[in-house]
Amino acid sequence: MASGLCSSPLLKAVSSVSQDDENPCRFLATVAREWTTQHSVLGGFLQALMLSAAKKFVVAELGDGRFPDPIHAFVQFLSMVPPGPVAITCKILRRSSRKCVVSVELVRIRASPAPKPDPPATVGVFTYGDLSRERGLSQPSDPALTPPVPLRDTDCVPIDDPVVDATPVTRKLHWVAPRSANGLWGHRLGGHHREVWLAFRDGSMIDDVLHLALLSDMPLQPAATHQPGFYSRYALSTLCLSIEFKQRPDPATRWVMIRSNSHMVSNGRYDVHLQILAENGDLLALSNHVLNIWDLRRGPAAAKI
Repeated sequence: MASGLCSSPLLKAVSSVSQDDENPCRFLATVAREWTTQHSVLGGFLQALMLSAAKKFVVAELGDGRFPDPIHAFVQFLSMVPPGPVAITCKILRRSSRKCVVSVELVRIRASPAPKPDPPATVGVFTYGDLSRERGLSQPSDPALTPPVPLRDTDCVPIDDPVVDATPVTRKLHWVAPRSANGLWGHRLGGHHREVWLAFRDGSMIDDVLHLALLSDMPLQPAATHQPGFYSRYALSTLCLSIEFKQRPDPATRWVMIRSNSHMVSNGRYDVHLQILAENGDLLALSNHVLNIWDLRRGPAAAKI
């Protein structure tokens, strides 16, 4: 992680997790409303919060500096999480000289205790290592589609649609994207291929892998940008996601580009593959998602998560 742990509102929020005095495997935090979408806490923020708790747990159990970076994360979202207090429980599943695997469960803390404990709302399996010390086979990739990264100043325009300011998490960001011939934001490559530049409006640097965990789950994904007024009729709910961290962002990183592709939107469920790129085109992270779309007129039960 970056040395200045509280250099941004995100890092300040996720680093606020505190170890339970009565249970060293349990961490407590309170999620503010500023990290919500139109209906619940953003999955990317929950992922970053759980990664922060797991890192503190690994340090407490195994010592600082041994496994400084998340290498891979898988998160399954079982139920929506409203803003408020949560508890995060961690357990080491396996460790070797190079890797440490941790299971993580996040549970809502209700104001009025229920007759029995709530089941986990979000679960994760995280692999930690040291990105700076990774060694092994490396091969160049030559994909069939190799479009140049669109220049932010000349090839793109700001997304000024009201939907950007409609939720707390989306209005934290500048959104800049190519505009395709048919008027769809960021669909320069056609179909469900989409590109967007992101930066924090408050000037925060994207200097930590936890920023990548948050940005991997930002809304305005391909399915939502194919029809006007989408967010007045539908909501998106992430079923599960995984992210592989390729390298730490440079400490001076302000902008990243997210290149996304959805292979099939069908019957209220779809996939998204993401690449998070630095300004020079270097690959920072890869992410895969499965999402549900539900009709706001029918309510969230329509998602059948």
